[in-house]
Amino acid sequence: MQDLLNRLFRVERGEWPKLLQFGLFGLLLQTGMGIGFAAGDAAFLTHVGPDKLPVIFLLTPAVMLVYTAIFSFLLVRFSIDHVVDVTLAALIGGGAILWAAIQIGPPEPFQTGLYYVLKLYLAMWYIALYSLFWNFTDAYFDIQDAKRLFPLFAAFCALGTTIGALVVSLFAAVLPMHAFLLVWAAVALATAPVALLLRRRWKRIADSDADLDAEDTSVLRQLGQVGRAFRTSPYAVTLVLTLFVTLLMTNLAEYQYSTVLQAGRNEAELAALFGQLYAGASIFNLVVCLFVFNRLVTRIGVRNMALVLPVTYFAVFAYFFLAGGTTAALAAFFAYHGVLTSIEYNNQNLLFNATPSQVKRPFRTVVEGLCEPLASLLAGGFLLLAAKNADMRELSGIGVLLGATLIVVVVALRHFYPAAMEANMRRGWLNFGDPDLHAPQFDDAATDLLRRKAGEADSGAAAAARALLHRRGGRRTASDVGAEASEATGDFAARLSDPSPSVRKYALQALTSVVGPGDIGLVGPLVGNLPTMDRASRATILDLLAAIGDVEAIPQILAAAAQLTPRELRATEVMLADLGEAAVPRLMQALSNYRTPYRARAVAARALSTLSHAQFISQLDRLVREELDETARRLAVAERLAADADRSPALRLLAEAYRQRVAESVDFTLELLALGGLLPDFDLLIVSLHSANPKVRANAVEAIASGVDAATWRRLEPLVSGKAAAGDGAGDLIPLLTAAVADDHGFEAVAAAQALRDLLPPDELAAAVRPGLKPDLPPLLRDSFASLLGLDAADRPTAVDLVEAVRATPDFAAASIDAQAALAARATLEPAGRKPVELPLEGRSYWIARADVEEVAARYPDLALTMLKARDDRAYAA
Repeated sequence: MQDLLNRLFRVERGEWPKLLQFGLFGLLLQTGMGIGFAAGDAAFLTHVGPDKLPVIFLLTPAVMLVYTAIFSFLLVRFSIDHVVDVTLAALIGGGAILWAAIQIGPPEPFQTGLYYVLKLYLAMWYIALYSLFWNFTDAYFDIQDAKRLFPLFAAFCALGTTIGALVVSLFAAVLPMHAFLLVWAAVALATAPVALLLRRRWKRIADSDADLDAEDTSVLRQLGQVGRAFRTSPYAVTLVLTLFVTLLMTNLAEYQYSTVLQAGRNEAELAALFGQLYAGASIFNLVVCLFVFNRLVTRIGVRNMALVLPVTYFAVFAYFFLAGGTTAALAAFFAYHGVLTSIEYNNQNLLFNATPSQVKRPFRTVVEGLCEPLASLLAGGFLLLAAKNADMRELSGIGVLLGATLIVVVVALRHFYPAAMEANMRRGWLNFGDPDLHAPQFDDAATDLLRRKAGEADSGAAAAARALLHRRGGRRTASDVGAEASEATGDFAARLSDPSPSVRKYALQALTSVVGPGDIGLVGPLVGNLPTMDRASRATILDLLAAIGDVEAIPQILAAAAQLTPRELRATEVMLADLGEAAVPRLMQALSNYRTPYRARAVAARALSTLSHAQFISQLDRLVREELDETARRLAVAERLAADADRSPALRLLAEAYRQRVAESVDFTLELLALGGLLPDFDLLIVSLHSANPKVRANAVEAIASGVDAATWRRLEPLVSGKAAAGDGAGDLIPLLTAAVADDHGFEAVAAAQALRDLLPPDELAAAVRPGLKPDLPPLLRDSFASLLGLDAADRPTAVDLVEAVRATPDFAAASIDAQAALAARATLEPAGRKPVELPLEGRSYWIARADVEEVAARYPDLALTMLKARDDRAYAA
């Protein structure tokens, strides 16, 4: 039953207590609001009349100015929790005072003045309670949870309004209208313990990785930031303009339906009618909030939902213009109290999430407390002057024009929304990228001198000259090196295959000054040394490959680049882009090869996008579609392997490897979309997506949802939110493992082979495992296959055994399997250096030198972060 409810209302497991408690808080607030509005509107329209509504519109901004000043001060100076306490106290005291004042019955004109005060009191709390509830609730949920749960909270609020309106409708003939103010005060008193429970039970979520509570919370500073948001954020300005025009139309609609419905009815009849209308609108809101809004906003997005109310208002005023009468008044009432409440207000809660996060709450308070009443002021002034000289049809024509204007403004809002989400993600994100480094520059004479020195016999001067030539940067062409370069190259090429690292390092330094475009014979030895040399030598190799400029070597370079550091990957990207348009076919080949490591494919994608963005865009849809197809297949295989993980340790490890490939595939797909201009900066996006802060992570998901088309988002959404469910059809276990041995590369093939060893009869093992023996296997994997096939007399552990030992080490346990396999490849039987890491394995110990650990951590950032977190229990952003 609970699973059915979870699917029906889109609630995750464990969320019901939080949902029901916040829902109860909203229900109680809106029950009081429903009681006050139904009774107060009837009292005002009966004792004062609808023709005085423009006066209320004019006075509302003055009331809200005082309220907003107090509310903003409390919100900035203290916290939203204290503001809730003050608000409930004000509702209790204000209701009792107003009831007592009306009950005394002062003479005219003071009696009429009290009804003006009552209507202004209602207008103030209509805005204030709405702003209070959503400001308070927003502090406990991120935007992705908000899409699912905020409509349910709105349903609770709608139910509360329904209850309040029905209370007035049932007891209007028994109680005087002002007596309901005491009922409202009693409901506010009952709300106080619920608010206290929420604060004690649930933890607030910071708006960004930078803790907002630690910032300067002075009122002037916060208000200054709000003003700066208006100056620097086009989205903030457009959002305010949207709210402003919406309120103009809402006030106009309220004036028109109030005028039509009040005619011919006394106070009790009007109170009963409004009670029924509010109850009907609330039931409509309840249904929309429970079953429609969250599904609709997930399908068409926040930006598109913003168009619903403008189109509705446009249609309602057009109907008022063409037909008029009671039916048009009822349509206007339901546009205001139905569509505005159940769809627009829910969507505004999500739209406010894109405002500058550092001032989101004060910004919202100022907008709802001042800017919206200013719309009432403008509407009230206009109606006060024009209502006597304009009939309903003319006012409806103005409403039609305003509706068209609102549609245009919302279209602009849709345009600014993705950039605003990106700006929010960027806030609090620390860029740890390297600063710009400027290599030394030499004139032609100095360059010639350095080359002559570099060609001399080995000496300190020759080594220094080679180092300077290496550091100067820039890509050389064929004219930069003479014909003698190839002759000199031949003297050093043989040294690149020497087993001594120092000999190979010297050869690389010597080649720096003499290698040229004709030396393609060096590509193989250089690429073979790329993953194994130290950091300085790897940089030298990349420079040498750039000087040779052989585009046919791109697949080899990319395969080796998968084991480089992030900075070196960027250098590889620049080097490939510098090869020119001749590199495009090979880059396309690597980008479409799904057996190429994702790190290498990402380099190819960035280089191709730099070289020929048009070519990249022409292939983007196909690449994304095929990548997501491959991801779905891998996810199904991972779940199939995990189901039988207890049959072999290798199966469990292989399932984890496939899950990590799925995560890499998702990141790669997002990078493709970012390069295609559909998503924000990839580095920022990926840091935000893996943030420990739920709000930052949810903002990244929202940026993805608003950037891609609906079909792509339907496939991406379960993957980026971590809720993907594998489909059927993964197949039988043994054929899956056999295919993995033959088709997969690297560690997955060895893990599949070891799982087959544990599952197959010995006489069938060789035929199943032998396809995995490929000529380009790294030594550890080649030895693992030999051991599994019984070709190695020595009793050596396989790559799977060593990775299991690495995973048992706390410092390395949470790292990626790629990083763990890289560590396993460096394990030796004898300890080396200071403080080596011990790997106990089957009664023996293997060792990893501390220098090797640091080298692997430099290449795999996830390992570095895992080691950091193992020593520090503080929360980190990513």
